Amino acid sequence: MVASAELAPLPAYSDTGSAVIDRLPDGRRELVVTSTGDDAQGYREVWLLAPDATSMVSLGTMEGTEAHFELPADLDLSRYPVVDVSDEPYDGDPAHSGDSILRGELDL
Repeated sequence: MVASAELAPLPAYSDTGSAVIDRLPDGRRELVVTSTGDDAQGYREVWLLAPDATSMVSLGTMEGTEAHFELPADLDLSRYPVVDVSDEPYDGDPAHSGDSILRGELDL
């Protein structure tokens, strides 16, 4: 295990979860996000955020209670240590909705 975080619910949500980054045998890094439920009006998207949330990287969508994401080799986790699961509307806008369900900081 490279790093982990407990994910806590933001206001209006009750899910809890966790995020774990593992190093695979071939050297790639994988983020595994789990959630106790699927509270979302739209779909859930997983992000890595800068501590001040001024920049972020989308990793993809989450279906069910567990999702696996391969991290880009050049992604500097020290710049993006916050794992965020957002509730995204089906509006065609790829930007973060500003409505987060779960969030936690990796213990790098």
